[in-house]
Amino acid sequence: MKKLITLLLIACAFTFTVQDANAQQRPEEVAKAKVAELSKDLELNGEQQRSLWRVLVKKESAIAKAGESTQEIEATFEKDIKEILTAEQYKKYLTTIEK
Repeated sequence: MKKLITLLLIACAFTFTVQDANAQQRPEEVAKAKVAELSKDLELNGEQQRSLWRVLVKKESAIAKAGESTQEIEATFEKDIKEILTAEQYKKYLTTIEK
């Protein structure tokens, strides 16, 4: 009986550890995934991909540190993304994020 309880406790601890690790992705990983997704939709060139990755890492890091007050971070991100994308790509971006 003691072995069964010990086994159940270990299983529960392992489950919580795995969930915690998945919940805390690094900003670089989040940015890489978003750039890959947007590259397909917006047909980004290499320089745009690199610039967008940098801006997304900056945004994700700032959000992680700021917690709740993200309006200013989002405004800065929108300004930066307008500078990176062409007018046509920006229109596609707006329709993509609305989905």
